[in-house]
Amino acid sequence: MYLVLCFRRAPSTLAALAWALAVDGCGDPNEPDPLFDVAPIQVESVDVLVLESFPAKASAHVTGVIGDGCAELLPIEQSRGDNEVRISILRQRPLDAVCTQIAKLFDDTIPLHGTLAPSDYTLHVNDVLVSFRVD
Repeated sequence: MYLVLCFRRAPSTLAALAWALAVDGCGDPNEPDPLFDVAPIQVESVDVLVLESFPAKASAHVTGVIGDGCAELLPIEQSRGDNEVRISILRQRPLDAVCTQIAKLFDDTIPLHGTLAPSDYTLHVNDVLVSFRVD
């Protein structure tokens, strides 16, 4: 556990570095960072793999492009409704960075949360929709 102190201004010249570090940890976590561009990755393909288990579980094999050499993958988020699963895969990159133009690729199998009752489902991965059935 650690303590972060937030100051309106640095209390002394010697504390300037500590102040800068402390202020960095005091922002609103829900506000976008003005130094980064955050956007969905480009999804190339989504394949749903229904596992032979009881109760049924499934995974999504997702391939795509994260971005250029400066792009960094953010934590993958997943939400679920009755017959709908949403996966959000975002990346961030510094706004004014000069970066290598070599694409960073994404290739991962993401387990879908929970179990699936027999039914038809829709999976949204960023802007790609895939329908699948669990028997």
